[in-house]
Amino acid sequence: MNKEQLYTTNQQLLDIIDFLPDATLVIDRDKKVVAWNRAIEEMTGVSKADIMGKGEYAYAIPFYGESRPILIDLIFLDDLATGRKYKNLVREGNTIYGEVFIQLPFKKNEVYLWGKASPLFDSEGNLVGAIESIRDITERKQSEKDLRKITERKQMEETLRLSEERFSKAFNSSPNPMAISTISSGRYIEVNNSFVSVLGYSREEVIGYSVKNLNIFVNPMVRAKMLHMVMKQGIVYNYETSFRTKSGEVRVGLFSADIIELNGEQCLLSVVNDITERKHAEEVLRLSEERFFKAFNAGPNPLAISVIANGRLINVNNNFINLFGYSRQEVIGNTVIDLNIYVDLADRAKIIKTVMEQGVVKNLEVNFRMKSGEVLTCLFSAEIIELNGEQCLLSVINDITERKQIEKEMARLERLNLVGEMAAGIGHEIRNPMTTVRGFLQMYKRKDSFAQYKDNFDLMIEELDRANSIITEFLTLARNKPVDLKSQNLNHIVRTIFPLIQADALNTDKNIELDLVEIPDILLDEKEIRQMVLNLVRNGLEAMTAGGKLIIRTLIVNDDVVLLVRDQGGGIAPDIIEKLGTPFFTTKEYGTGLGLAVCYSIANRHNAKIEVDTGSTGTTFSVRFMQNSQE
Repeated sequence: MNKEQLYTTNQQLLDIIDFLPDATLVIDRDKKVVAWNRAIEEMTGVSKADIMGKGEYAYAIPFYGESRPILIDLIFLDDLATGRKYKNLVREGNTIYGEVFIQLPFKKNEVYLWGKASPLFDSEGNLVGAIESIRDITERKQSEKDLRKITERKQMEETLRLSEERFSKAFNSSPNPMAISTISSGRYIEVNNSFVSVLGYSREEVIGYSVKNLNIFVNPMVRAKMLHMVMKQGIVYNYETSFRTKSGEVRVGLFSADIIELNGEQCLLSVVNDITERKHAEEVLRLSEERFFKAFNAGPNPLAISVIANGRLINVNNNFINLFGYSRQEVIGNTVIDLNIYVDLADRAKIIKTVMEQGVVKNLEVNFRMKSGEVLTCLFSAEIIELNGEQCLLSVINDITERKQIEKEMARLERLNLVGEMAAGIGHEIRNPMTTVRGFLQMYKRKDSFAQYKDNFDLMIEELDRANSIITEFLTLARNKPVDLKSQNLNHIVRTIFPLIQADALNTDKNIELDLVEIPDILLDEKEIRQMVLNLVRNGLEAMTAGGKLIIRTLIVNDDVVLLVRDQGGGIAPDIIEKLGTPFFTTKEYGTGLGLAVCYSIANRHNAKIEVDTGSTGTTFSVRFMQNSQE
């Protein structure tokens, strides 16, 4: 193709571009404008003569007022910054599409532009330039926007219709009375069926009339107060007040209200939750609980309410506080495990198991630990109650410690009396034959023909004497054993036998200390008191190892004379404590089991009481001579 033909072809192409309806520009590979058609002149207000041949992004100035890359430049370089300036940027093969909203700097009007840029190649496939067609889509965008608005309005209208329909259905089907009234006058515009049913009016008697006309509120100031609250807070929720039905009956309701607009007028949408029956039930429950807690607090026995799940104490009465020795603040909120009141936690597990299976526990014997550490024996009864939605245990405690002690003492005395009666009945019958046997043994012992059996005779006589000693102690248990009570001083009797017991102590490398205070004379049988002191002291000495010290002390407690014998032994086991004083019960290899039984019998004849306090550091026997002093 010669130059003339090439020129003609290029001119034809330029003429075609010039008559294209879309604004079109062409740039060469040096980014200089080689085509600028009439449509783009009309769009930008820039003539072909002013732009042809210019480079350095001059073609961007008519659109953006500055030299910078535009859509056509993305043909040469994929520039992210430039691409982000276009909406709906799409690349299909070598063609790039994009939209942009701009204000044309020379025409001062805002337009939506749609652009399409493609590369230009020579006959050998080399990139020689690019072409971009630009179309003003402002009217189309505006139409789309208007259509969206119409669609949105229709959707809103449909949503509103559905919302009003749902509101109307909810309003009319609500089980609670609902009403719509004007804020300015209180005139009822609409009420639901529940309103009509609860207040007893027909719809015609309500619509168009005001709250004041119908005299609904018992307190006429309530509506004004609710209006003030709703205007200030925007809503009223569960405001409790009394209202009057058509019949004059006064009921209690929880009023809730919100402001709505209806036909251009501000109205009050109100809902009433009729709680008359609930209030009545609450009052009945309150009176019932009041009676219960009065009985609870006035009960003669210790009472407690605790949560079954964890043993947390919710309430206790004063007798519980007095028995256990804790303050109310130390008890409430803590668990029975925190307070460690069960001596054996297995007892609580047994209680919970029984009460869950049978619903009740009655008179279960349980040992409880007081704050002081003292252990009391109690009868425990309980049943399940519900409190604030929790399963709880209502417990009743009956302290039977003293009764148990009395029962044990009576049983012990009964055993002593029985043994005493036996001793009185058979003691002499056994002793007389033994005296005869002892006499013959002594006689045969002196004969020369039996000299070789002297040791045997001595052993037999010694065993008879030991048996006679046991019978003597046995006879001491007799209930009707006569006593020779004389006014004398306990300290004097102790001092009299002190050398004897001191000698016993020294023989076993032990010590005895006297701590005797001034005490009044009391009625005593000296022989029996000597026997009792000797038995208690010898028991104490036998309980100690070498180097131990035993203390004999006298004192006055509440006008009663008290004798204390304290050793430094290892203490007495709990299972042994229960059996102390039982005739013939002994833990010693050669014991008779009568020593302490004799002490208890002597104390009983002197109106005295023996108590034992034992631990790992020793044991104390106290003998209290009750109201036996002589003025």
